[in-house]
Amino acid sequence: MNRNETAYYRTAGGSGGRGVQGCVQSGDRGVQSDMRGVQGCVQSGDRGVQGCVQSGDRGVQSDMRGVQARAQSGVLCVLAAVAAAFLAASCATKPAQPIEPVEPVEPISPTEQAIGEPSVAEPAAPAEPVFTRIAFGEQLSALIADGRFDEAIALFDTVPENEAGELSMRMLRLSVLISAGRTEQSAALANALEKEHPNNPEIAYIQAMLATARNDMLGRTKYLNQVLKNNPGHSLAMVGLGLDLLGKKNYTQAKKWLLKAVASDPSNTDALLGLAKTYYMENELAKAGDALNLAIEKEPGYSSLWAERARIKSESDDLPGALKDIAVAVSLDDGVYGHWIDYGNYLISAAQKQEARNAFTKAIEIDPEHYLAYIYRAGLNDDLENYEEAIDDYRTICRVYPQYFYAAESLGILLWGKKDWAGSQAAFKQALYYSPKNISYALMATICLYKDDKKDEAKKFMSQYLTTLNRTSTEYFLCRLFVDLAGDADVLNRIMKEKDVNKRNRMLFYSATYYDLFQSRNIAQKYYLEVLSIRAPTFFEFRLSEWAIRDMNNAADPQVRDSQQS
Repeated sequence: MNRNETAYYRTAGGSGGRGVQGCVQSGDRGVQSDMRGVQGCVQSGDRGVQGCVQSGDRGVQSDMRGVQARAQSGVLCVLAAVAAAFLAASCATKPAQPIEPVEPVEPISPTEQAIGEPSVAEPAAPAEPVFTRIAFGEQLSALIADGRFDEAIALFDTVPENEAGELSMRMLRLSVLISAGRTEQSAALANALEKEHPNNPEIAYIQAMLATARNDMLGRTKYLNQVLKNNPGHSLAMVGLGLDLLGKKNYTQAKKWLLKAVASDPSNTDALLGLAKTYYMENELAKAGDALNLAIEKEPGYSSLWAERARIKSESDDLPGALKDIAVAVSLDDGVYGHWIDYGNYLISAAQKQEARNAFTKAIEIDPEHYLAYIYRAGLNDDLENYEEAIDDYRTICRVYPQYFYAAESLGILLWGKKDWAGSQAAFKQALYYSPKNISYALMATICLYKDDKKDEAKKFMSQYLTTLNRTSTEYFLCRLFVDLAGDADVLNRIMKEKDVNKRNRMLFYSATYYDLFQSRNIAQKYYLEVLSIRAPTFFEFRLSEWAIRDMNNAADPQVRDSQQS
C-alpha cells in the first residue's frame, strides 16, 4: 500500500475505528472557527500530493514521475482525510430541547376499568428509520473501506435536506466524489464551494490538490498562494510551495519555505522530509540525516521517512544502515514501488543479486507497466544467466518504454547469442530508430541480415544509412565495407589509426566480423582477440567478441563439434 492509500485508510475507513466512524464518534472536534479539524486531516492527506513530489525528486531518478503524475492519487487521500474531518465536525452534539409540560391525567379506578370495554392494543406502525449522523458515518465508512464509491455517493440521497446543504456535508460529498473519480462533478462542487466561501483556506487547499491532479501546476501555485493569503501560517501550503521549488531545483527558495513550514508546525513530518531532500540535493548529508531522525521520532510509521534515511545512509557509505532502514520502510508499506527499487539497488551494492532480483520482481507486481524495475531485473537475469527471463524483460521494456534504446540493444545482443538473426536485427533496428547516430546499431542490423542470408536487403539497408554519415569519417568507410564488400585493407588501416582505444576496438570488431563472414576465419580470430585485449571495455561488442572466440574454439574441438551436430 502506498503512502496515499495508507493515509486514506488511516482516515477514511481504516481499521480500529479510526475511519469515518471514529471521527463521527469523536464528537465536536471538527469545524471550529479556524477549521482545525479539516486542517489536521489535510496535514496527513497532503502526504499524497506532497509525498509524490518528495519521493519523486530522489536525485533525479526514474522513479520521479513528477508532481503531476503522482498527485492524482494524492488528491484522493487528501479528500478522504477531509471527509473524515468534516464528518467529525458534523457530529457536534446539539443542545437538548426543553420538554414541554404535560397536563396531569386522572387515574382510572379499577372499577371503571372493569366496567369499560376490554382494551385491545393497536399494532404499532413501523417507525420510519431516523437519520443519525453516527449511523450515516458507520455506513459511509464501511462503503469507503470496501471501495464501493457509487453506493457511498448514493448514500448522500438519504441525508435530510436541511443537513445536506451544510458545508461539512457538502465537503464530505466532495471527498467521496473525487475518490470515486467523478471529476466533472467534483470540479463543479469544488467551484461552487469556492464561490460561496472565497476566503476559506481549506477549500482553496483542496482546489490546489485538484489542480495538481489535472496537471494544472499554475492553478496549483495560485491556490497554494491563496491559502497562505487567508492563513499565513498554513504549514501544508508552505510545504507545497517548497516542494514545487525543490522539483525545479531552486533549493534556496525551497529551503526557505520548508523551514517556514516546520516553524509553523513542528510536527509536520512532510516539511521535515522535504527539508531533508533539499539538504540531500545540496550534499549536506548530515543535516539531511538530522531532519529525518527528528521526523522519524515524530512519526515512526511513515515509511517514506525510513526510505529517505536509507538513501542518506547509502550515500554516506553506511550500506548496512541503508539496508536496515529500507527494510523498515517496506515492512511499514510494502506497496510503494520506489521502496522496492531502492531496496533492490542497495542489495545489488551488497552483492546480493538474487535478493535484489526478488525486490525488483516485487516492484513489478506493484506496477507492471513501469519500466524501471524491468531494467534492473533484466540486467540481473542476464548476470545470473537467466537469459530467457532477461529476454522477456527487455521485450517488455521495448514495449512500455521504447525510447530507452539500451533495452533494444541488450535484447539484440541476447538474441544474437541465440543466433536468432531476425529477432536481433529487429531489436537493433529499433535501437537505431531512437539513436540514429549510433553506427553500431546500423552495422549490427546489417550483419544480422547477412547472417540471415538476406544479402540484397542488407546492402539496401546499409546504403540508405550511409547517406546520413560524414563521407570522410572512418565510420563511413567501415559501413561502406558492408555494401561494397571490398576495401577491407584501407578500412583496417583507418581503424588502427584511431587513438581512442575503446572506439578503435569497437570498430575492429566489425572488421573481424567482415572477415568472419566473407573471407578468412583465421584473420577474424586475430582481430577478435585484439578486441579482447583491452581492459575495462565500455562497448557491447567486447561480449560478442568473446562469444565469437568461444564458437571458434568449440568448432575446433571435435568432441564439442560432434555433440553440437548430434
